[in-house]
Amino acid sequence: MVGGVCSGMFRDATRVHLVGFAWVLGVAVILLLLLFPVVGRRIATRDLPIYFITVAVVPIVLWAFPPFVRAVARSTYRAHRAVAGKGGFYVRVPKPREVRFRDTVVLAIGPFAIDLFVMSEILYLFGPAEVQDLRFGLLAFPILLFLAGLLTSLVPGAWLLDALEVRVVNPSRGEVVRVAELFERILGPIGAAALLASFVTLLHTSGYSYEAGIFLLTIWAVRLFPPVLGAVCVYRLWVEPRILPSLEAWCSTEAIQVRSSLPEIMDEWAKGARAPRRP
Repeated sequence: MVGGVCSGMFRDATRVHLVGFAWVLGVAVILLLLLFPVVGRRIATRDLPIYFITVAVVPIVLWAFPPFVRAVARSTYRAHRAVAGKGGFYVRVPKPREVRFRDTVVLAIGPFAIDLFVMSEILYLFGPAEVQDLRFGLLAFPILLFLAGLLTSLVPGAWLLDALEVRVVNPSRGEVVRVAELFERILGPIGAAALLASFVTLLHTSGYSYEAGIFLLTIWAVRLFPPVLGAVCVYRLWVEPRILPSLEAWCSTEAIQVRSSLPEIMDEWAKGARAPRRP
């Protein structure tokens, strides 16, 4: 009975994601075909498949290999332990999670902002004028899009730790912090907004007004966000459910114990504080 309910919820989530992605892609195509030409900016829609092949297909192909995804998650965990895990220990507080399309959209904003920021910074080194169209020759542009796909493929390391509900416990500070919180400063909406604002600022240093920079940001959102969203949809519906069981087993080997709730951790602290110390 439980398996049937879970299967039905997964089918509902898949249907919602397909409909949502179709709406986003449809709006992007309409803007490229109708709105931008009206305001004097004609953009070829034939370039859109190039973005999907590089920005979406590249990470999906890499995610098809479970060892790669597990290595990304383990590397992210080790990076957190080296930066913010000193003096503490790690636990898991698992809880039921729903695969909602609005959460998928929020997750896709971070990789999109990082891809756009890195591509614009690289092109700025070649020449400030190249940032407007994000183009630098017939060979360099596909290479930059391929680089964006590689960057997108590395992001799920933080998402998987969040799905596992891994938290770092620091008794000396008396705090319990989600591991994913450190990475959300860049991948979350606030970090993404800062990166997108830096894109507008970069265009301003190239001689464009802020209004023109925001307009060009809108154009690149229409071009680049649908492929990133498509890749994240595949991750949420296909990659994450298949990789989590093996990562749960890996957490056991790393001595990341499971706790039923945060109050259970607090109770352990209280018992440890009341326990008499040996001389």
